[in-house]
Amino acid sequence: MTQKFIVDAMLGKLARWLRILGYDTLYYKDAEDWRIVKRAEEDKRIVVTRDRGLCNRARKRGVECFLVVPDTEVERTLAELAVKYGLYLDVNPEASRCTECNGILEKRDKNLWRCTRCGKEYWKGRHWDTITEVLIKAQALMESYGTAGNSRVRSGKGKIAGEDSSERHKEETET
Repeated sequence: MTQKFIVDAMLGKLARWLRILGYDTLYYKDAEDWRIVKRAEEDKRIVVTRDRGLCNRARKRGVECFLVVPDTEVERTLAELAVKYGLYLDVNPEASRCTECNGILEKRDKNLWRCTRCGKEYWKGRHWDTITEVLIKAQALMESYGTAGNSRVRSGKGKIAGEDSSERHKEETET
């Protein structure tokens, strides 16, 4: 995972999805725009927001910003991010990050992982089907955008493996 993101208060659900996919994603609930831009600049993160003003301020500072159209479902936003930044839309628990604190997950058992920062535990349960469904929809949207040249589009829709997504970044987060 090479892309790093910083997501503002309006997109908490998207921040969780990016973390599930293994992307180092800071989530700022109550930070002022200047603070988000400064952190993105320092860490070379992409700002993801619905706030046009924040996006303009980030761009003026030379910080990459992805503006999410209001009322866009998470599947569409994930597909658009994948097309623009070459993201993988599959889950590998070995590379996923904690949805609460962005910490690194450590395998504890065959189907059990624990966050090394906050201790939250994750396992493959019924929610796994929901994750798969959302990612299948996002991949279908991504392919409909004409991503034939994008080598990160996989033919195995809904794949939850990510053999290429094992690289991790240890970054702090503000939750």
